[in-house]
Amino acid sequence: MNRQRGMSLIVVLIALVIISFAATALLRSTDTATLIAGNLSFKKAALASGDASTEAAITWLDANSANAILLGDSIANGYYATSSDNCDLTGSRTPNDQTDDVDWAAAGATPNCNMVAVAAAPAGLAAGYTVSYVINRMCNAAGDPNALLTAAGTPMVCSHVLGGATSGSTRTGGYYGNLPLSGTAQTYYRITTRILGPRNTVRFVQAYVVQ
Repeated sequence: MNRQRGMSLIVVLIALVIISFAATALLRSTDTATLIAGNLSFKKAALASGDASTEAAITWLDANSANAILLGDSIANGYYATSSDNCDLTGSRTPNDQTDDVDWAAAGATPNCNMVAVAAAPAGLAAGYTVSYVINRMCNAAGDPNALLTAAGTPMVCSHVLGGATSGSTRTGGYYGNLPLSGTAQTYYRITTRILGPRNTVRFVQAYVVQ
């Protein structure tokens, strides 16, 4: 009888250990689920803030599409008339070299990039987030994107898309007996936005638009 009582105590202790392990696992899974849900919320808020910044940049481009300001750099507005291929826009291409990074904090342009971002406070910016952006015209030089030569006498090379009558058409150039379709050449612009948020959130968003 005494031996049976001793075995019952051992069984109860084992059961308590198993229950404690199960309770600990349940608490950890709950914490993990909460952390994942929080991270997803931060991710969505950062993406929404980036979209709002992109829209602000597009609004600025639209407002100045007919002005000569787009022919050259406008540092105060975060606009650059060239694609700036030497710049590491997100800092991930050359992580150990910051001299080719964009100056996102507007503290002083880095020597190998010379691009300073402009801070934005667009409508739709999530609480606790800050955004800044730079706009690059996809050309190799400043000046008229439709010109044949740059001011230095080299060929002007810009990324264009033909609008108007040629939109959606696979026929672009002329050939014997046919002329090319008419249309207006529009230039590509690249908008790069950096988003900073809670829990050291850092996110980059890029968009290409035509004007």
